[in-house]
Amino acid sequence: MVRQIMTRLRLVWTLLALVLAACASDVGVLTYLTPGKVPEPPPIVPTRYPERYRSDIADYMRTSLDNPGKVKDAFVGQPALKPVSGTQLYVTCVRYNPRNNANQYLGQRTDLVIFLDGKPNQVLPGDANLCGGLNYQRYPELEALGPP
Repeated sequence: MVRQIMTRLRLVWTLLALVLAACASDVGVLTYLTPGKVPEPPPIVPTRYPERYRSDIADYMRTSLDNPGKVKDAFVGQPALKPVSGTQLYVTCVRYNPRNNANQYLGQRTDLVIFLDGKPNQVLPGDANLCGGLNYQRYPELEALGPP
């Protein structure tokens, strides 16, 4: 009987400590347990510069290409603000020559990458208007991709 009372007292003290710790923090456990009190996500900034664009695009390509370990002649443009459907967004283009699963090169290809809040949001076939005038650089990160 005494053992059960002690176990329940420990449980009560532990729960009380958790509640007090949640009250002391900005976003605590109680915030998530109380309906309607979920904190708002940070606002999306459409024109946030994509700081990690080279690695983010390479990560996407690793999962989207049929044969990611066999890419050659890769170039990436420096992101620039351009109008996309009437909204100024950062875009860049990637030029590369991928291989298919039969190890045949498919020819030079250009993809348009549209960023939202500093992260790749869409990858579309290249657009001459949006891909023109970008400052292209070698892209060894894409050529060095391995399997996913």
